Amino acid sequence: MPMGGDAKGGEHQIKTPDKANATYTAGLLFPLRDDDADYPALVVGNYIFGAGALSSRLGDRIRQKEGLSYGVSSGLSVSSQDKRAGLTISAICNPQNIGRVQKCAQEELERLLRDGVTAEELENAKQGYLQAVKVGRASDQGLAGTLTNLRHLGRTMAFEAEVEKKIASLTVEQVNAALRKYIDPKKLVIVTAGDFETKVVEGGGV
Repeated sequence: MPMGGDAKGGEHQIKTPDKANATYTAGLLFPLRDDDADYPALVVGNYIFGAGALSSRLGDRIRQKEGLSYGVSSGLSVSSQDKRAGLTISAICNPQNIGRVQKCAQEELERLLRDGVTAEELENAKQGYLQAVKVGRASDQGLAGTLTNLRHLGRTMAFEAEVEKKIASLTVEQVNAALRKYIDPKKLVIVTAGDFETKVVEGGGV
């Protein structure tokens, strides 16, 4: 998928007869490395949008408020070697709800970019993300994995410490500017999969 200014979004549907659940997946690519200045802001912006373990924009809207999805989240993948990054949105739902899930996800992304994150969301996200990172390093397996990746890249724990320091000092303006710089809803490639032709059974849930 191209990452330049000419990258275009699109929609694709995959039919999976007799499958009980449907899936919604959307994503876009953009040029960014994990040592770029905007990386910490995008990490926190994604955490607020859909990666937060306890609360997120997508989870609050699609799962809690609308009751449309069994699980919904966003993910941020950023290369350490190439300028290649991606934002993904994924959800599992009843096939009859796929259209509403897609609409809500689009609305929440547009709202995030239009209105931006709040100071309260930012502080909660900083604390939640940094705490999750510390917990991940608390196990021998987690720490070994981190050290192995750093060594492969010629880095030390000083790199991790610097990223965490930048995250702790982020401002609302920095997060909003980074999100608006890299994330364009019009460039989302959306893929839905499910049995969309099965008749709706009365009383069917999410």
